Amino acid sequence: MQPTPHGSDRRPCDPLITRLRRPLVVAAYLLVTIAASWAQAQPAVPDEESEPRRGPTWTYASGRTLKLFPGGDLFPIYVADPHRPTNTILVDFTRVDIEDTKSPRFRLSAGGRFGVLKIDPPSPAGRSWQISVEAGLDALFDSQNNQDAIGWDGNYGLTVTTASGGPLALKVGVMHTSAHMGDEYADRTGRQRHNYTREEVAVGFSARMGRRWRTYAETGVAYLERYEQQEPWRVQGGIEYESPQSLWGDRFSWFWASDLSSMQERDWRLDTSLQAGIATRSEGRTYRLGIQVHDGRPTVSDFFQFTETSVTLGVWVDF
Repeated sequence: MQPTPHGSDRRPCDPLITRLRRPLVVAAYLLVTIAASWAQAQPAVPDEESEPRRGPTWTYASGRTLKLFPGGDLFPIYVADPHRPTNTILVDFTRVDIEDTKSPRFRLSAGGRFGVLKIDPPSPAGRSWQISVEAGLDALFDSQNNQDAIGWDGNYGLTVTTASGGPLALKVGVMHTSAHMGDEYADRTGRQRHNYTREEVAVGFSARMGRRWRTYAETGVAYLERYEQQEPWRVQGGIEYESPQSLWGDRFSWFWASDLSSMQERDWRLDTSLQAGIATRSEGRTYRLGIQVHDGRPTVSDFFQFTETSVTLGVWVDF
C-alpha cells in the first residue's frame, strides 16, 4: 500500500462500510470458521469444561503423570487484558490520541500460551505444574488511511504455572516485548520509532471464589529496556465471572471481566478494560464473542505514552 499524502484526492465522505470492507470480510470468514467448529464439537456437559486435547502421556508407578503438549493451562489468561496473547479480528471505535490516525481501526492479534510439559500428582488434591511457551503478535491498522499499519508488537516468553485442588494458582514468567512502527505510517507522518523493547520477570497470583468467580494480581519488573523514557515496574489485577453453560443447548456461557493495570513509565496512570459476551470451549480452546471497552495505553507499545478510549467488537480465540 502506498502512503496517503495530505491533500490527496480521496473522497472525504466514503461510506463507513466501504472503509471497513476488508476487516469485515476477514471477520465474517473467522465467524463462519468458528461456527463450523462449534457445530462439529460434541455438546459440552453443563458446569464442566471440555477435555483438552492431549499429547503423549506417561503414568509412573507413583501415580504421577507426565504429559507433553497439554491443552489449556493451570493459570488461565486474563480475559479482559487487551495485551494478552490471543487470536482476534477486531474493529475498534476509538477516541484518537495517536497523531495522524483516525477511527475506526482494524486490530489483528495472533498467538497464545502453548503447553510444553505438565506434571500431575497422583491425587486430585495434589499440586500440578506446567511449563508453557507464550507468544503473540499485536497489530493495529488505520482503516481510513488505506489500512496503513500504525504499528505492531511482538511478544514471547516462558511461563511456569502451578495449582492444586485449592482455589489458588501461581504463575512465574519471563517475557519479551518489542515494538515496531508501520512503514507506511512512518513515511506518511515522518515519525521515528522509539525502539521500545521490554524484557521482564513477572509473578502472578490467581484465586477462585466458588465455581464462577476469579480474581488475580500480577507484578512485573523489567531487566532490559532500550528507550530512555521506559521504567521497570508495572502492576495488574482484575476480577472475572462466567456463568454455567446454559445457553443454546448448554454449549455457551455468558461472561464479564475487568482488568486494571498501571505502569511506572506512564506515571502510574490507571488503565482500565471491561469485556462481556458469550463463551464456549472445545479441545483446550476458548472462543469468545463480545464487546470490550478500554481506556489506557494502545496495544502497540511504541505509543505507550498515549492514552486512548476505545469500544471494540470482535471474536477472541484463546489457546
